Amino acid sequence: MKISSLRLRLIIILSFASLLLWSVATLIAWLKAKDETDKVFDTQQILFAERLASSNLRQMLVQQNSGRINKSVKSPKHIRKKLLDDEALAFAIFTRDGEKLLSDGEHGDEIAFSPARGFSKQKIDDDLWRIFWLPAGNNGEVMIAVAQEFEYRKEVVSDIVFSQLWVWLTGLPILLALIIFVVTRELASVKRLQRKLNRRSPDDNSPITVPSLPTEIQPIVDSLNHFFDRTSNMLLRERRFTSDAAHELRSPLTALRVQTEIAQLAGNDVAMRNQALNNLTSGIDRASQLIEQLLTLSRLDSVVELDNLEPIQWQDLIESLLGERHFSAAKKQISLEFQQYGQPPLQQGQPLLVSLMLRNLIDNAIHYCPNGSKVTVSLYSDHLTISDNGDGVSEEALPKLGQRFYRPAGQNEKGSGLGLSIVTRIAELHHYSVKFRNIIPKGFESEIRFE
Repeated sequence: MKISSLRLRLIIILSFASLLLWSVATLIAWLKAKDETDKVFDTQQILFAERLASSNLRQMLVQQNSGRINKSVKSPKHIRKKLLDDEALAFAIFTRDGEKLLSDGEHGDEIAFSPARGFSKQKIDDDLWRIFWLPAGNNGEVMIAVAQEFEYRKEVVSDIVFSQLWVWLTGLPILLALIIFVVTRELASVKRLQRKLNRRSPDDNSPITVPSLPTEIQPIVDSLNHFFDRTSNMLLRERRFTSDAAHELRSPLTALRVQTEIAQLAGNDVAMRNQALNNLTSGIDRASQLIEQLLTLSRLDSVVELDNLEPIQWQDLIESLLGERHFSAAKKQISLEFQQYGQPPLQQGQPLLVSLMLRNLIDNAIHYCPNGSKVTVSLYSDHLTISDNGDGVSEEALPKLGQRFYRPAGQNEKGSGLGLSIVTRIAELHHYSVKFRNIIPKGFESEIRFE
């Protein structure tokens, strides 16, 4: 089952990590205490054996040589009290041939002779013991064995570890409670952010500010603020667009209604009826163009990043467009010319949109140039220009070109003022820059820079 709560996940993970760390620390403490205890007890066995070797071995050897040794002789009481402080230790003394000379009378009697020197293991009364063997005497005539029970060592290690473990056991619930408190407190700012978002009205586009917000959460808040800003701008743009579209559509629809009424009132006047029908057809064409441009601009506004990119072949696009617009230009005796001064680097984009951008610029030049003008498309390595030798526009109108529904004053040709807006939006999506300027002494030029 997947836990969706970040707070609960953090508490579980940190608590589990604390328990795991506690367990590992306990294991390490146990192993370290066992290692240190083994060293201490091994040293104790060695010292015990050396003290036995330096006590009365000479006397025992004399008794052995004279044949008066008694195998059942136990260690003197003062030696046992002095050298043996714990019942977990046992010792025995053997001859070189394995004959037992002396033992502590308890577990020492059960020690089996072994000629090995140093430490070894042996079972005594079904318990495992660690035995240290030390040759003694002038020529190693006797072997001293000092044994210690492994179980006793484990008990000592347990006492050492568990004497410290209660501090950890007491502190563990405190640590878990502290984890819950800290996680809850640190996520309080996220809760405050949630409450602010829940109380936020749909029209509120002000930035979100939450004090003491973690740096890991701040990028999310920044993204939300950026999203609110973009959404606000989009809604504002959509409202303005809807208002402008309604205003622009009202005029051609009114004109269509007027022409329809004229055609109905023409009666037997064929000329009037034909004129009204011709005007009605032209009005329908203009309304259709306006609606098409509105839909195009609406689709472009909804695009954030282009997809399905293809290489842009500028020369092929320009030649194809000039061929398409030839008859439209010929009606006004306008000549179309293509000049190539460089080859742009291969770039990715949407050829259909780029073609629409160039078509609008070429149509704009044909539409507003006087009869007999010349329109030239020039291609360079880093930009292209579309220039004409028409009358241009006023200097005051230049900065406003590209704004939606804007048409310079004094224009006799019909239009919607959306063509250059579409050009600007397509260039923006392709990361191109667009500039409009008058040509001295006469003419107008549009520049699209690729870099």
